[in-house]
Amino acid sequence: MKIKTIIASVSAVLLVTAMSVAALWASHVPSDTVCQKVEIVLRDSAAHQFVTTGELLRTLQQAGLSPLGTKMNQISCQAIEDRMLQHDMVRTAQCYKSPAGTVFVEITQRVPMLYVQTIDGNYYVDTDRRVMPVRSTIHVQVPVFKGAVSQRAATEEYYDFVQWLNSDRYWQERITQIHVHNPKHIVLTQREVAGTIVLGELKDYQEKMARLRKLYVKGFDKIGYTSYKEYDLRFAGQVVGRK
Repeated sequence: MKIKTIIASVSAVLLVTAMSVAALWASHVPSDTVCQKVEIVLRDSAAHQFVTTGELLRTLQQAGLSPLGTKMNQISCQAIEDRMLQHDMVRTAQCYKSPAGTVFVEITQRVPMLYVQTIDGNYYVDTDRRVMPVRSTIHVQVPVFKGAVSQRAATEEYYDFVQWLNSDRYWQERITQIHVHNPKHIVLTQREVAGTIVLGELKDYQEKMARLRKLYVKGFDKIGYTSYKEYDLRFAGQVVGRK
């Protein structure tokens, strides 16, 4: 915990320092300096890249906000940031100028947490619990919810369930799809393991999943694995296997 606190403190200091340097640069840019270059930086591109710098540059051009050829003192960093934040894939945007006539725009991308497929359409929910659209540039493995899924549930209780899955490596590696027949009848599909998991409603899901894990680890490991078509966790203190 102390290490995390120290890391967070150092990160905060570095961020404040960077912003101070950027502000200092901006205050020393000669009024007659013209923007010669726009540099868009995807700060998290090593982890994922759902949008290209070229697409973001075109977004500025289409909005009439491309700073190229404009005097630096006439360029609004706030307007550029606001436009970038309207992009479907942008989470944060920070714009600043250099004395050499370059405008920098640092971007972090929105990251999918779960995927929803319904008869009304498909969408992702990002790590900020916001709905984000599907696009061909997104290639990530996240839990898939299918069926009677409302956006409210997707951004609240189902999001919480996925957060828990991601915190538990055992189940994170197993659960691939969540079928919502209705809020009281939820069924989980396992990766490369036979047998669906009938969860019922989400209430007490941690205790239910702990029951099944105990059967897998302490039961089947001792008596030998038995394949069932489904494992029903809706009954208190039990795991009902059906062939």
